[in-house]
Amino acid sequence: MKLKFALLVLVLALASGAGAWAAPPPSLSLSPSERSALLSAFVRAGRAQPDRAVPDAVLWTQVERLAALELGQTQKPGDLDPLWALAAAPRQVDREMSEAHAAGRLETWAGALSPGDESYAALARTRLQLAEVARQGGWPRLSEGRALRKGDIGPGVLALRRRLEAEGDAASLAPAPDTFDADLRSALSDYQLRNGLDVDGVLGPATLRHLNTPAEFRLAQVDANMERRRWLPRSLPEDRLEIDTGSATGALYRGGRIVHAFRVIPGAVKDPTPIFASRLNAIVLNPPWNVPDRIAREEILPKAARDPGYLARNGFVRLGGRLQQQPGPKASLGLVKFDLVSPFGVYLHDTPGRDAFNRRERHLSHGCMRVESPQVLADLLLTPQGRGGKRMQADLATGATLRIALTRQEPLYVVHWTAIPGPDGRVGYLHDVYGWDARLAAALSGM
Repeated sequence: MKLKFALLVLVLALASGAGAWAAPPPSLSLSPSERSALLSAFVRAGRAQPDRAVPDAVLWTQVERLAALELGQTQKPGDLDPLWALAAAPRQVDREMSEAHAAGRLETWAGALSPGDESYAALARTRLQLAEVARQGGWPRLSEGRALRKGDIGPGVLALRRRLEAEGDAASLAPAPDTFDADLRSALSDYQLRNGLDVDGVLGPATLRHLNTPAEFRLAQVDANMERRRWLPRSLPEDRLEIDTGSATGALYRGGRIVHAFRVIPGAVKDPTPIFASRLNAIVLNPPWNVPDRIAREEILPKAARDPGYLARNGFVRLGGRLQQQPGPKASLGLVKFDLVSPFGVYLHDTPGRDAFNRRERHLSHGCMRVESPQVLADLLLTPQGRGGKRMQADLATGATLRIALTRQEPLYVVHWTAIPGPDGRVGYLHDVYGWDARLAAALSGM
């Protein structure tokens, strides 16, 4: 599967761009500074620069295609998957470029093609490195065999050290490079942590498979993540809530900084949580659960048929021909629900099943997003309007359902990241449980 994916998306070929491209302006002549700005745009996009001697007209066409990619104009996400409900605002790239050139603003225009956040820049730098590794034949493959751990000696340890060095995780200089010492164990642990693996400092089967993933596969994964970033607004609200279904985490931002980070349980493989933007408009304390018909039909009613006391024991009642679970200690939505406008009928909520948050693989829900610390999040959202703290706790203690409208609706972005730069710029790669990277990378490779 990985080989097939890698072959599909080995190179995102700009020269084979989709659609008809406008001809360069008549009598095109680029100044040296304009040419330099256009060539630099390729580096910011994580791509090799064209030959500096390329004619102006050819460079113009190449940049126009690059611009369409970087401005998010080459794909229609909703056509690729109806669950991808984010898309870049439409742009007329050829007209913009011509007008910028005519007005003497071509350098400024070219400098703003790629998203300007540091995370995107880190992905672009990583893309350049991966493309070079792939061009040179990829990383050396580590041999399979028994696990390697601290104290081991031999060529396998030296190969591991060199492989980690290739991604900046280990130093090549060591008193005994073929010895699995404490520094190598620490480097391997750092690699495991960054890549969502069990952190034990041992080269076991899962870590070995991760290290042996071809550079071409990682290149395609970075391409898919860069494309999804292009669907977002260039300037995200400084105050916002983000849910990342790739890493199964969430974060509340204030002034552009994370003030509360938490784990989430997104949709399972058969019920993926969509990619979309919305706003939280209310918080419901002690919420009932109106059971969706499919879940009632496929899960709840079969249990009731096998166990006649199941519905009453778990607080289910019938209202208007549908099942509803009443608020209480067994309520599936827990004590807090976060309402939002959603074309998919998904929302954020509490859950009585707390143990699942400790799992590394947490894609378990029917599409909604279960929040690890719902009362903390609710308090942060309600305190500015005087409804948090002790008042919220008192409202919860009544057991009665209470819907509190947010006077300031919170911008929400539900995203899907599987190639994630850390604070040092090094990228970690997560398993894409939904298989969305392969689908998107295949679409990109067919441009």
